Amino acid sequence: MLTRVRVRAMNMQPPPPPGPAGVPGGLPPGYQAYGAGPQPQQGNSGKAVAGMVLSLVGLIPCFWLLQVPGLLGLIFGLLGMSETKNDARRGRGMAIAGVVIGILLLVGCVAGWIYFATNAECYRDGTTWRCVTD
Repeated sequence: MLTRVRVRAMNMQPPPPPGPAGVPGGLPPGYQAYGAGPQPQQGNSGKAVAGMVLSLVGLIPCFWLLQVPGLLGLIFGLLGMSETKNDARRGRGMAIAGVVIGILLLVGCVAGWIYFATNAECYRDGTTWRCVTD
């Protein structure tokens, strides 16, 4: 009979640490007190991350004349900036990077199209642009 008592005493877990005020014995890990709302998440803004990534994708040469990723990076960057103002979420720097890179890519794209359209030495041959140099 003495051995049973020892076995039970060895298998018992220590009591949980004291919990919030008014909760006797504390709560197991992962549980909240009744009436307590969920803890706010301070993760990165998904729109800010998307804006930066899309703007960086726009740097790939195959997108230089048609800047869809740069435009989407600009849009998502602006949405990410509005989501991260007043320190509501993290990622403001990524949103700003997405906006700046997106604007630069769009300006470069428009400048490229203006150059090709107004240069007399450049012509369109089917689906490609050809520029004659002397």
